[in-house]
Amino acid sequence: MKFNSLRTRLTAWYVVILGTILILFSLFLYFFLSNRLYESIDNSLKVSATVVAKSATMKFNQSPLPGLDAFFEQVLGYANLNKFYRIYDGSGNVGSRSKNITAAQFPLSQEAYTKALRGETTYETQVIEGNHSIRLITMPVIDEGKLINLIQVGTSLNAVQETLKNLRIFLFTAVPAVLALTTLMGRFLARRALKPVSKITQTAQEIAAGADLGSRIPVPEVTDEIGQLVITFNNMLDRLESSFRQMRQFSSDASHELRTPLTVLKGQSELVLSKDRNKNEYLEVLSSNLEEINYMSKVLEDLFILSKSDENQVPLDCKPVNLKSIIEEVCRHGEIIAAEKNIRIFVAYLEPVMINGDAVRLRQMFWNVIYNGIKYTPPGGEVKIALRDEGDYAYITVQDNGIGIAEEHLPFIFNRFYRVDKARSRREGGSGLGLSISKFIVEAHGGKIEVESRVGMGSRFKVRLPKSPALNPLPT
Repeated sequence: MKFNSLRTRLTAWYVVILGTILILFSLFLYFFLSNRLYESIDNSLKVSATVVAKSATMKFNQSPLPGLDAFFEQVLGYANLNKFYRIYDGSGNVGSRSKNITAAQFPLSQEAYTKALRGETTYETQVIEGNHSIRLITMPVIDEGKLINLIQVGTSLNAVQETLKNLRIFLFTAVPAVLALTTLMGRFLARRALKPVSKITQTAQEIAAGADLGSRIPVPEVTDEIGQLVITFNNMLDRLESSFRQMRQFSSDASHELRTPLTVLKGQSELVLSKDRNKNEYLEVLSSNLEEINYMSKVLEDLFILSKSDENQVPLDCKPVNLKSIIEEVCRHGEIIAAEKNIRIFVAYLEPVMINGDAVRLRQMFWNVIYNGIKYTPPGGEVKIALRDEGDYAYITVQDNGIGIAEEHLPFIFNRFYRVDKARSRREGGSGLGLSISKFIVEAHGGKIEVESRVGMGSRFKVRLPKSPALNPLPT
């Protein structure tokens, strides 16, 4: 039996505790029953001695007193030394006795006679021939302070000793049998109780060996501690599977995003070096390469921010800031880009709202959302911004009347590198990380960002920021 097994240790502890309880109970039962049996014998002897003492007031000789033999035979019984009596005079001589015993078999002890002279009753256990134990009571009969008679009544202890012997045999047999059965049942119950734990271990080993993360453990019908452990383990696997899936998707998208500009850089460089070019052609290629380098720098910068957010390493320098001032500043910068596409930046309503936040990160978040609206709004459209004070929250909306987003894409637009129209996004210079960073910044301030959109009717981003957030710069 290996004690490095939890099942074995549980079984061993259960058996040890139960064994200790059974042994203590057996000892208590044995000594309690033994005392009760001997107490019952002593009470019986005292009753018999009292009867004999009353009869002893009559004049007696060496023969048994009238009626005593019938009493012992019918009521107490003395066949085969079961019950007997002797009556001594004040000098210690036998005056009367029952038929089945002689004085020579067990003489009157000096201790019993001495105590009798003091008026004390004595209980003794003696062994006579054939290893036969008897229990004796020696009761004095006192008259006017003088010892008149000495009454002795005895009985065999064979029945008591046989009863105690049978009890010992039963206990010595039953306790080991119960412990052996308990060991088997304990191992069975421990195996049943720890079966989900074994399943968890097996699943974890399979996953560690490279098995599919989609493996799950069946949840028991009874949601006890083991059931809670199974649910927690399955939830952990769900998150692990989701994280690995996101990592694979992230690696694939990042590789794709960086592969395209690198391919352009390589192709244009090889082309311009294939033969002599004039100055303008070199400048054109260098200008194009610089655009691709700037694009890769932007992607790498955004990736760096998100990777630090995953490790909770993006500190927020929170101070009281006026959201109205930040939005006005972002709108002024946005108007320059919007004017190139003949798009109007329309400030519908701005209330002065003070919150405790990081002004740099909030400016970055607002720029990403507003710039996203400018990118996907056709010429002649507009982007509308509003800021309202809602008590404990600041509520910001950025609405455009651009191309809109199909309903099936809405749950994913905050995912990294996710684009509804990849070709259009690439032309517009987007990295696919702006909205992911915006969501991180909003949630790091304890807020929430949502989007509503319909194809051909535009999109509406809603941002809710608490004025005094419990800061939690965690990744999305």
